[in-house]
Amino acid sequence: MGEQRKRPARQSDIARLAGVSQATVSSVITGSGDRYGIAQETRDKVMAAVEALGYVPSVAARQMRGTRNRLLGVHTFEPIFPISQMNFYHEFLVGIEEQAVVDGYNLLLFTATDTTSGKRPLFIDGNSQLTVADGTILLGLDREKSELERLAASGYPFVHIGRRIIDGVEIPFVSPDYQSGVAAAIDRLTELGHTKIAYLLDDISFEATAARRDGYRIAMEAHGLEAAMVEPSELLPATAELDGTTAFLVEGGPQLLWLESYARAHGLSIPQELSVVVLSDDAGAAVPERQWSTLSAPRRQLGSEAVRLLVSILDGVDSPSHRYLDCLPLNESSISSPRTAASS
Repeated sequence: MGEQRKRPARQSDIARLAGVSQATVSSVITGSGDRYGIAQETRDKVMAAVEALGYVPSVAARQMRGTRNRLLGVHTFEPIFPISQMNFYHEFLVGIEEQAVVDGYNLLLFTATDTTSGKRPLFIDGNSQLTVADGTILLGLDREKSELERLAASGYPFVHIGRRIIDGVEIPFVSPDYQSGVAAAIDRLTELGHTKIAYLLDDISFEATAARRDGYRIAMEAHGLEAAMVEPSELLPATAELDGTTAFLVEGGPQLLWLESYARAHGLSIPQELSVVVLSDDAGAAVPERQWSTLSAPRRQLGSEAVRLLVSILDGVDSPSHRYLDCLPLNESSISSPRTAASS
């Protein structure tokens, strides 16, 4: 506990003590409070908190006081930077670049990799190399949350593409609204006449997965339908229970492969007798010979929105740190009205 008391004060500490947002603290510390209309009383409270906590601005904050580098960093947790057009992250980068041009920033790609683990950590040898940029956009999924916690605590400006929730830590992010997207898919399936809709769970869970599952439960309850969420280990034992199911929402590639086998074994054609909604582009890639109705993220728009949010943070504008964008419209290549008459 003694070590915790010795750590340097952070902007998040100032924000809590002064009762304001971290964006307001950043504006006041960088001398742009007047520019953004922050009341003198609020500025005084922030500076009193700065003095009380003995806050020392970081290198990034000192840079922001003067002329910025006009550099935005882009860091991926992937070992190879996603520059191929076939790569899932390519569209994110296109959106990032387009918006950076609009806002007058250059991009700096962070590629330093830990030779031992093969991963791209945010901190190498205890230091973050991100601070050479005014702020950084993070791409990909790092399952270790400790580095994100440390980066957020440092006060360094960043935005994560993808929903990241860490208790007690403010993680600015832009994310697809998967919960609403799944709910819209359920709405459409019920419009087509489906009343028994099962959800096949992947064995991997993270924030986006949780949002999709919440959307399914909420939408099924809203339509007065029973939610049937099937674990990977329960697929074979649940076969009899799934009889009569006319629509499936599928999280992962293995579950989609199983569903294809299930349909063949029961003589069910897709989509005429069995409608399928795939909940990620990666899952649909498991069976590429068929075009699937896929709940897709607006990746290009997310890249652009991440830049807009990061620039607003750099400018000290009080704006929501969590922004959700609608998923792309669901195509109907693997869904249709169920042929209930044919099975009776």
